[in-house]
Amino acid sequence: MPRAGAVRRSETSRSFQALRAYLASRIDEGLVPGAVFAAGRAGAAVHIEAMGHRALFPRPEPMTEGTIFDLASLTKPMVTAPLLVELALRGALGLEDPLERHLEETSGSRVGSLTLGALLAHTSGLPAMNPLEDYAGGKPRLYAAIAREPLAAEPGERLIYSDVGYMLAQGVIERAAGRGLDRLAREEIFGPLGFRDTAFRTRAKDRPRVAPTERLHGDRGPWLRGRVHDPRARSRAMAGVAGNAGVFGTAAETARFCALLLRGGRDGRRRILRSETVRLMTTNQCPPALGVRRGVGFYIESPYAAPRGALFSGESYGHTGYTGVSMWIDPRNEAYFVLLTNSLHAGGHKDLKSFRSEAGTLAARGLGIGGA
Repeated sequence: MPRAGAVRRSETSRSFQALRAYLASRIDEGLVPGAVFAAGRAGAAVHIEAMGHRALFPRPEPMTEGTIFDLASLTKPMVTAPLLVELALRGALGLEDPLERHLEETSGSRVGSLTLGALLAHTSGLPAMNPLEDYAGGKPRLYAAIAREPLAAEPGERLIYSDVGYMLAQGVIERAAGRGLDRLAREEIFGPLGFRDTAFRTRAKDRPRVAPTERLHGDRGPWLRGRVHDPRARSRAMAGVAGNAGVFGTAAETARFCALLLRGGRDGRRRILRSETVRLMTTNQCPPALGVRRGVGFYIESPYAAPRGALFSGESYGHTGYTGVSMWIDPRNEAYFVLLTNSLHAGGHKDLKSFRSEAGTLAARGLGIGGA
């Protein structure tokens, strides 16, 4: 059996020819400058392939398998959700605790009465985002500002994908653990997995490998390369470490995180996450009336579930990121598919739903799911 994280290079596999051709066509059309995809099944080597360009500006650079991407909202299921659930299972807090029990800045407000589990499942009623001006000071000022914001819906009434909820979840984690989110991620997840390229922020020596996103001030500023794209995560309050975004990483290490979940939180003989953490993250935690299925960290069935495509099972789950990244995991078929692109670098934000859906279908076919 191949070792965990073993890589099967493109020249040894013909299974992904259709996916390769599809991605090449979208690169040629200018939808994305380039991509790295990783696909695998439990107990088998992961197939990793790079295509197109890592950068187009200020000069062209070829994409490589070792390219580091701004993973954007993949931060939520890779760091924030598992850390909060782990703290709950250790007894440091409870997922049914009201937020104000852990963030005193929210005491006496509607926001303070929200449960921690609702923050992670996006059923709290919090708005998607709050004003950027709230991030001009420190975190206590931010939490107090959020507490003054009106809810966009009653708790449990509908699913609102909320970065605000994950900012608050970060505050809970950091105060309960007495350490910063970046340090906790390194000590409890990335370090034990042996990751070298996955972290909040990037090392100066690695920045030539980072796929740039956009220019900082429209056409005038420097390219964001190794600095998180999300303006709230990049703010003075968060300084690049945020519950909603901020992690950078490669396709190979993102694939290893997917494999970790398929193995119930184990990496080889070492347990990284509790099996109950994985269960809560990957099974539905939403009431039937909402008409969607979400775990406390992943989409299962929702408008954001495009990477499932037509062939991954109904039990499969995953997440996407604004910068053009996605991960999808199928426990029934013991398979996963990671697609990292730098789509923002090719003319700004685009609707990638159909792109992700078709790529997911072709990846599943390449993995032997759903027939030839």
